[in-house]
Amino acid sequence: MEDILKLIEGYGLPLVLLLGALYALYRFFFFSIHEVKNTFSKHHEKNASDMQEVKRKIDMILEHIRKQS
Repeated sequence: MEDILKLIEGYGLPLVLLLGALYALYRFFFFSIHEVKNTFSKHHEKNASDMQEVKRKIDMILEHIRKQS
């Protein structure tokens, strides 16, 4: 522990700023990944429901064609 404190004392403010910047990048990276995952999930769910609607309409069209044949 004393070695770490001596390093901080020796390097001072630049070391503290570097560690702070690295921590901020770390937090931003994982926040971004989390947000992209959530956004992708929402788009996926919406697309899945849209595809169900398309399938339903195709079934209606096919049923109409079968009745006419």
